[in-house]
Amino acid sequence: MTTLVLGLGLFLLALAAQLAVWRVRLPRRQTRAILAIFGAVLAAGLLAVRLWPGLCGPLDPPAGAAGLLHVALLYFSLLGSYVISYSALEADSPTLLMVRMIDRAGAEGIAREAFLQGMNDELLVLPRLADLLRDRMAVLAGGRYRLTAKGRFMARLFTTYRRLLGAGLGG
Repeated sequence: MTTLVLGLGLFLLALAAQLAVWRVRLPRRQTRAILAIFGAVLAAGLLAVRLWPGLCGPLDPPAGAAGLLHVALLYFSLLGSYVISYSALEADSPTLLMVRMIDRAGAEGIAREAFLQGMNDELLVLPRLADLLRDRMAVLAGGRYRLTAKGRFMARLFTTYRRLLGAGLGG
C-alpha cells in the first residue's frame, strides 16, 4: 500500500509542480522540462522519505532500497504513460482537427471542397516540422530537412515496432 500511495502522491505532486511552471511560462522544450520536473520531484521525495520516515504518516515507510525502487518503478510507469499522452495533447492531431472542423460546421455539415481546402500543409504538416526542428530530431540545412542522430533513432524505433506488429510503414 505504501508503494501505491507514495508513488501516486509523488506523481501528483510533480504534476502540480509542472502545472505551476506552465502557468508562469510555457517551456520551449516541454517534454524535456517535464522529465526534469518529475525527476527532481522523485529524487527529492525519495530522499525526504528516507531522511524523515514520519512523512509516510500511518503507512510504513518503504523498506530499504528495494522499497524505494518499487516506488520509483511505479512512478516511472506513470511518468512514461503521461509523457506519451502529453505529446498527443501538445499538438493537435490531424484527426482531432478534422473532427473539430466538421463539428463547427454544425448539423448541416461541411462541403467536401471547403473541408479539403481547410486541411492544408500549413495546418497539418508545418507545425509537425517545426516540432521536429525544435526537438532537434531534424535540421534544415541548404533547403533540405535531414534527421539528426536522435531523429534516426526514433524513426528506427517506430519502424521496428511497426514491423514487429506486422503493420505497414505508412501512417
